[in-house]
Amino acid sequence: MIRLVTQNRYNHCSICLKEDLSKFYSFARLYRRYWVLSGFVVESPCRYTLNSSVLAKVAAVPVDDESFENIRRMIAYMKDHSDEYVYNFFSAAVYPLGRRFERRNAFTCAEFTYKVLELAGIKLPDRANIEQMEHALAGYPTWEGRAVDSFFGPGWGDDQYLDPPGRCAAAVQAARRLKRLVLGRA
Repeated sequence: MIRLVTQNRYNHCSICLKEDLSKFYSFARLYRRYWVLSGFVVESPCRYTLNSSVLAKVAAVPVDDESFENIRRMIAYMKDHSDEYVYNFFSAAVYPLGRRFERRNAFTCAEFTYKVLELAGIKLPDRANIEQMEHALAGYPTWEGRAVDSFFGPGWGDDQYLDPPGRCAAAVQAARRLKRLVLGRA
């Protein structure tokens, strides 16, 4: 749906802190079967290899030690408090109108990536979308191709994408996350 609306080749973005591309961080679905259960995720590269047609583009952005430590601390905090962070469905809904809907502790993948790139010192247009971030990173070393050809990570690790909770637990978790988003207390 996102690709259809944006007409962009890429519809998701993540951050990786390791050169071996073994672990990514983003805001996305927690589980493959339940799109409404979304929030801060530790993504295995295996997610991108489930469909052999998935394209990926990776930019290697050098970051000074202080910025890297700030990014690492922010991500560690989000990981430790992941139940407090939700996917910003409101912002995703108004994205086609060129708008954003800000909520505390709620992000889309693009909003999260934007925040990390700002911490890295990358100059971006205000509220840049995925395509604008892609253009801003064009001067950095880049790899592009089918994910299945290059992402070989160490397995699923912390990523529970293929291991969803039962329907009742999923419904309770979805209700809690939507409540946080609606009330602005994510």
